[in-house]
Formats: sequence, C-alpha cells, structure tokens
Amino acid sequence: MENTNTIEFDNDQAEWFVAVGEKYRGPFKASEVYQKLQDKEVSWIDHCFREKEGQWIRIADHEVFKSLQPAAPKPKPTMAPPPVPKKEDNVKWFLFQNDNQTGPYGTHELKRLMSSGQISEAAYLWQDSFTEWKLMSEVSELKEQRVAGTPPSAPSPPPVVAAKSSEKRTVPRKPLLAQVYVTNQAELATGICRDISVGGMQLLTDKIPGAVGSSIHLNVTPPKDSGLKPFVAEGLIVRILEDQRGFAFRFTQISNEAKQSIESYIA
Repeated sequence: MENTNTIEFDNDQAEWFVAVGEKYRGPFKASEVYQKLQDKEVSWIDHCFREKEGQWIRIADHEVFKSLQPAAPKPKPTMAPPPVPKKEDNVKWFLFQNDNQTGPYGTHELKRLMSSGQISEAAYLWQDSFTEWKLMSEVSELKEQRVAGTPPSAPSPPPVVAAKSSEKRTVPRKPLLAQVYVTNQAELATGICRDISVGGMQLLTDKIPGAVGSSIHLNVTPPKDSGLKPFVAEGLIVRILEDQRGFAFRFTQISNEAKQSIESYIA
C-alpha cells in the first residue's frame, strides 16, 4: 500500500466531502481522501465536493487528485478484447411531446409506442449519449421503425382538465438538459433537469429526496453550450410528479447571478 506521507498537498485542510453511492461523508483532508483511495474505501469514479468549486466533481477529474491516479497498463495489441454487443434496452430514452416529458423508456418500449402511433414526428427525444434534445425524425437509430409500414391511428387523447389556479405557471419555463445533484443533508440523489424558470425547476431523479414541503439543496451543472453557468440553490419540494419519477422544486435561496443567467437563457 502506498503511504500518503510521500504525497504533499498544498492545502491539506479538512474541506472535502466524498459521495459513495447515495450517501456522502466528510469533511476530510486531501491526504485522507487519497488514503481512502489507496485503501479502496472510495474509488476514482466517486465524486468529491468542496465549497471552493461549488459542485460535485469525479475524483479522477479533479485537478488536485488527477495526477495521482495509477498509470493505466499498456494494452497488448494481440490481446484486445472482443467488442461487447450493445444491449438495446440498456439505452434509456426520455420523450418530450405536447409540452410534457415522460420516461425513461427502453428502446423496445419506445418502438412499440412509435408503431402504435402514440409518438409524433414533432416529438423530442433524449438519451445519455446525446448532448441536446433531438427531433424524433433526426434520430438515426429509429429510422427503420418509422418507415416500416403505416402505423395505426393514434388513440383519442384524454380530455383536457383545467389546472387549478394554484397550479398555473406564473413565470415562463424552458426545457433544459442539465446534470443535477440533490441532497436533503442525509442522502445524495442524482437526476436531470426537465425544465427551468427563475422561480424553480422540475427534475427527474433516481429517487425522491423527501415529501412535499421538504427542504433540499441542489447543485446544477448545465451543458456548456447552454450559456448557463453551474450554480447551487436551496428550496422546497412543491409537487411530486404523477409518475413518481421526479418532482417540482421552488427556489428559496439562489444568487442574483444565477437568476440573471436563467432569465437570459429563457429569453
């Protein structure tokens, strides 16, 4: 085992938090984080956080630890492993249609919805390998499904129910694909942003971090081409989405810089 005493850190203060699975621990010194890596208590693909950056970063990608990673072994050309066949339903699709987002769907389930005429050509799709939402007509993986015969007529849409006055949106929203870390100070969850306004966000998450009225913290990392900078915010859960795959969140504490950036993005 390598001894951390041989590694000198410029600022070895107890300012690091480390997330493993759904929980995080800390604060630790940088030397303590490195020792935990050597002891395999945490891995290089786990995330770390300190107030200075204001966002969660993979330990392997952080400038403090990047140079300390063990060197990768050089591959032997004659020993290259065979390509792993792609499992179609490992791809998780999100659908944005008629001002509503649903998902995730497996590829087989998505093709079934397409063949039954329940997804229009004007719908948008997203999966992990995309950098932005794409029109369904632009997704090459699904072209064969669209040209294979004429789909049956779409079922009649359900009746529109007027929203209660308390549920009507009072500020404009805009779809945004962004990685989000959510914590209720006890557990850590990850998700993606569904849409955003200056008043709050809707999120799709791997778990709901509390009931309506719960106070939570967000760490948002938008894509670089959105023009939005990463930001942190505090607020309340105001609604659980009908499919239990996410929730609506209202900001109670957010910087003026972040608000102005959101306003510019929506405009």
